[in-house]
Amino acid sequence: MFLMAASDTLPSDGPPPAILGLVGFRRRRGRYGSATQLLWNRLENAASIHELCQVREDLTAEDRVILEQCAQRLEVARRCLDRPLWRWSFSFWQVIHEVDGLQLLIMPLHMLLPNALEVQQQFERRVTDPAQKVLWLGAERTDGPLPRSVRVLRGEALPESDPEASLTEQERLTRCRHVLRGALGVINDRGDKSFWQLSINVSIQILSTVLLITLSLIALLGFNQSLVTTWPEQLVPQGMLLLSLVGAAGAVVSNMLSKERFVVATGATSRFFAYHLMVKPVVGAFAALTLLFVEQSNLILSVVPRDPVKAANYNPALLNIVVRDWRAVFFTLAALSVAAGYSADRFLSSIMNKVLSRLLGQSEKLLPSSGAPEAGGASQRAKPEQRAKPE
Repeated sequence: MFLMAASDTLPSDGPPPAILGLVGFRRRRGRYGSATQLLWNRLENAASIHELCQVREDLTAEDRVILEQCAQRLEVARRCLDRPLWRWSFSFWQVIHEVDGLQLLIMPLHMLLPNALEVQQQFERRVTDPAQKVLWLGAERTDGPLPRSVRVLRGEALPESDPEASLTEQERLTRCRHVLRGALGVINDRGDKSFWQLSINVSIQILSTVLLITLSLIALLGFNQSLVTTWPEQLVPQGMLLLSLVGAAGAVVSNMLSKERFVVATGATSRFFAYHLMVKPVVGAFAALTLLFVEQSNLILSVVPRDPVKAANYNPALLNIVVRDWRAVFFTLAALSVAAGYSADRFLSSIMNKVLSRLLGQSEKLLPSSGAPEAGGASQRAKPEQRAKPE
């Protein structure tokens, strides 16, 4: 009996529902991961709301245009998800967010209030910019456009002093819909930026791992036992090249252990990859070479073996590191090269972030209008004339 009851719950051998063919469950080969399943559920949720909005009897011409735009964007979202190899996640979320905003403009009233409450809750929780919170929620978080729109949808009476009290009910409802759409856009923009930053960071860390393995293999292939035993006789060029690779590896390790908060969320993303995967390793290699040159010059740093006869021939440096033998000297310089490459990357990244932030801040400034200097100049020219009148 138990086996029969369990077999009754299994799906039949007939054709699958038509909804499964919308996103390529019968066309795409390979297994579906959890992320793809969640995206498919999100897409079909938006599609179901779209169908519910279509059955309204009081649709206007503007509402039908919005419904057509939603249908087109839902089809684009399905194409972004229904790809044989790689889905377009960024485009998918951008299109879905546009659909969510458009659906707020045509959604029935009994569905609009729960969505308005969700938008207000998400705005208070996810938006951290104080200026945006004051703009949308108000100074007390109760008198802003978003809380007022929620109160209107709840059916609360507006005070007579409220500017919206003179509007008709349809005008207030239209304004509330657009306020909700704008607030939802702010929430989605912040989420998209965080998602973009996370994706770029993870991609850079994965590519940095591949680059680190490549540098390690090159260093192992170029490593020679005689390089250690006869150090520093083979300093040029084998030693310089090997320590440069070690310094570049230190910069790559810094990429793997850090998470950058990029100051922009759109644009030429390939430049970020080029900066982190090419510029930083080169800077790390240059820092390792600089450290090697300083050590060989005996000006500031010197790594010497524990040999009184040979140590007496070295010029005294400000910092002397005494190790066991020449083998230890080589590996000490290698460890210092890793630290130099890692530290150079940290120092450079802080400088570049400050420079980029300042450039973006200057690019957003508006040029002063030409009327103000002319008015000031006219007033300054008028003063001598006024002084000349009493004479």
